[in-house]
Amino acid sequence: MTLQQLKTVLDETGLPWAYRQWEEGEAPPLPYGVFYAGRSNPFGADGVVYSASQQYTLELYSRDKDPASETAVETALTAAGIFFAKDEAYITSERMNEVIYEIEV
Repeated sequence: MTLQQLKTVLDETGLPWAYRQWEEGEAPPLPYGVFYAGRSNPFGADGVVYSASQQYTLELYSRDKDPASETAVETALTAAGIFFAKDEAYITSERMNEVIYEIEV
């Protein structure tokens, strides 16, 4: 899956998404998300890479717990056949809830 294909899946949530970060002063109203690439995971033998996958982190931000936005993200990922792990945190300094999805495509 290419970066653009992943962005298309995320756009299906109806939420605004940016790669890595929103520019200062350009973040839309909450909820919104950011996503970014992590470690690649190549598979190979005999000095040849046969296939490779890429890990991504998706961060969904909202003022309070937002089950509707989480459902939108999870529905889009599931429809695209993408397995995810999910975690959650509260960012006190920003007064925002953060739901973190880790995927590998």
